[in-house]
Amino acid sequence: MASSITNKHNLPQTLVNLAESKDYSKGNSDRSITQLIDSPQISVLRMINENRITEDVVDNFWALLGSALHHITEKGSDDKHLVEERLFVDVEDWTISGAIDIQKIEDDGSITIMDYKFTSVWAVKNPKLDWERQLNCYAYLVEANKKVKIKELKIICFLRDWNRNNAKRDSNYPQQQIVVVPIKLWNFEERSKYVADRVRTHQEALQDYMGGKDMAECTFEEMWKREDTYAVKKKKNKRALKVFEIETDAKEFAKEKGEEYEVEFREGVAVRCEDNYCKVNQWCPQYQQVLKG
Repeated sequence: MASSITNKHNLPQTLVNLAESKDYSKGNSDRSITQLIDSPQISVLRMINENRITEDVVDNFWALLGSALHHITEKGSDDKHLVEERLFVDVEDWTISGAIDIQKIEDDGSITIMDYKFTSVWAVKNPKLDWERQLNCYAYLVEANKKVKIKELKIICFLRDWNRNNAKRDSNYPQQQIVVVPIKLWNFEERSKYVADRVRTHQEALQDYMGGKDMAECTFEEMWKREDTYAVKKKKNKRALKVFEIETDAKEFAKEKGEEYEVEFREGVAVRCEDNYCKVNQWCPQYQQVLKG
């Protein structure tokens, strides 16, 4: 959460107040599950620059809707559905926490874990690996605290770009605006190993920073880096005739088209860094090196 919220577009003060309410908290823990599955470098940079980070209220739009949804669902809790419970567990001398949207208590005493997400149609068709990691970490928290069996993991997706006409035309398109996505459940050993490995990775990053060493850089996945591509285009033209993921395919196609065509390498964009989704990129040595070329 940003320490300072701006209002560049002069939106109603009520929205600014909501954005400033800082509803999210990791509680008295070293890392939340959301932080744990994310880049250690980003976590450290956010920690040391916490009082310098600013975000505009517009950038918090979907987070505001998420908070509103959580408040609404809390009113629907009952004996069989535990809502917004934050659990804690100690791993490798750190305390890890996570707030689970819904824990449904099944008839046999096992628990189904569900998480709400405002997301896109594309994301439902191509589920993120982070969804799997996040919910399996929640499963680890529940098992460690309650000693119960986990039955299922589910993401409840609210599709912000859903289109009714597309649903009518395409049977493979989500047929409703709210979709339940089942998530693969790892076994207990896999969950335990993943959580412990992530804790050690975050600890190493913090120790490196405190010791004046370079932290491990963000991976391509953590940077949301798109794949490199090879564009076949006419010489001196900017617009590509066709774009390939494999260089040899591009060269073969260019050869077929004739001598006036060439292959241009196009490096994949690190979307999180370059589109300003990362709020610490201005202090990130990795990204600053990219800017220098």
